[in-house]
Amino acid sequence: MKKSYLLIITTILVFQSCDFNDNVLKYDQKLVVFATISAGLPVLDTVSVSRSAFIDEDVTIDELWVNDATVSLVNDSTNQILTFKNVGEGKYFPLSENPTPEELGSYMNFIIQSGFTYHLIVEQEQDSVFATTTVPDRLDLTSSELPDYTCPDGEVIPPKMINVNNLDGTSIEQFSQLLMDPREFILDNNIDVDSIVYRFGDCFTKSFASYPFFGVDFDANNFQTINILNYALESNVKGLEPLDSLSTIFDSDSGGFFDYNYNGIRDSIFTNLIYDTTLNFQIWKGPYFRDENNTPYRINPWQWNVEESPTPVMWLYFDYYGYQLLTFQATSESYFNYFSGDPSGQNMYLLPDSNFEGGLGVFYSNYSSSFIVYVQRD
Repeated sequence: MKKSYLLIITTILVFQSCDFNDNVLKYDQKLVVFATISAGLPVLDTVSVSRSAFIDEDVTIDELWVNDATVSLVNDSTNQILTFKNVGEGKYFPLSENPTPEELGSYMNFIIQSGFTYHLIVEQEQDSVFATTTVPDRLDLTSSELPDYTCPDGEVIPPKMINVNNLDGTSIEQFSQLLMDPREFILDNNIDVDSIVYRFGDCFTKSFASYPFFGVDFDANNFQTINILNYALESNVKGLEPLDSLSTIFDSDSGGFFDYNYNGIRDSIFTNLIYDTTLNFQIWKGPYFRDENNTPYRINPWQWNVEESPTPVMWLYFDYYGYQLLTFQATSESYFNYFSGDPSGQNMYLLPDSNFEGGLGVFYSNYSSSFIVYVQRD
């Protein structure tokens, strides 16, 4: 009997403490802005401006772009102002398609300074938003001596120590030369580039815990998030599909070959693509993208975020053979705050932590340090 009374009293207390009259928040349309700046460089990325939409609003994505905004970037220390122009659907950049000498001069004189604070101001009709970011001071990379790695079959392999400072002191003009012709740039400037051998199998291409090619160390205590970009410098190299004596697909002149685009003809493909159709590989990497000719390719550059040092660099970082430009970016606090809430976008009701006053999106800054490594076939 006592238990029954206790159950009744508990139930009454629980229901009294619950309030089912939830307040329905009124939707407020806002500007959505995404922008980033990098220390030591002029503005390289376009600023994206759109508006938010009510969840049941009958509207397409193309209708949300904002093309009549006024966008300005202000150096807080010098009060220097850089104005942006609408260069595409919702896209803004300091230079027009055919810039005048004055525009080019203003653009090249506005170099982002490490340690400085910048304001991005976006105004559109009656609405205006602004955000602030302080550019990280610097990022020093060193090669980390990782412990020997023991494979599932018992083989013990030591990770390499590589040169992670071979691009120190490289100017903006030299970086453009590197991107246009990496082999000639490396040869002409006598760049010391280390090689790693990409191998397949359970020891090398199984998970994030697979064999690390090398490790990179940085001062993790000074940064909340390091953004890593790997740009395959020779991803667009094309050539004939490779020969395979065991293949059932035959070319009258060459014999068996790997038919990467499934057309029965030995023709041109991206020859530096790391190609693997095993189940384990597809689980981690996903299916290949394919162009209009059904030729497989991967998104380039590849991006990942890390927070701890040293960070091991393994097979997942690479989608192509050849020269790779690895860039480690120390990001501002606003980057960490924005992407820490719901980075994969699984919850449409959970808004990331924007640093735009009165708006949505994120304005962040970074300090970059880059190096080159060569990925060699086994």
